[in-house]
Amino acid sequence: MKLIIDTNVLISGLLKDSITRELLLNESFEFYFPEIVMLEVKKYLPYIIQKSGLTEKDIKKLLNILFENLNLVPINEYEINIDKA
Repeated sequence: MKLIIDTNVLISGLLKDSITRELLLNESFEFYFPEIVMLEVKKYLPYIIQKSGLTEKDIKKLLNILFENLNLVPINEYEINIDKA
C-alpha cells in the first residue's frame, strides 16, 4: 500500500515510541513524503528533542532509520500542482 505522510506524522513518529513509529517502520507500506517535510523537521528539531527526551544524536539516528522506509518526493515533481492542491 502506498501512503503519503506529512510533517505531523513524521514528528509524531519521532516524539515517542508509538503506533505511528511502528507503522513508519513497517516495510509492508510504501511511504512517500514531500521534500518540504525535511525542512520542517529541521525547523522543529529543538522542539522534537525537548519533547521526546532524546538527544539530538538519537533523533538523527532515528530519522535515518525512518528514512530507510520513506521515499522522498522532490519538490520539482509536485510544485506545479501546489496551487491546485
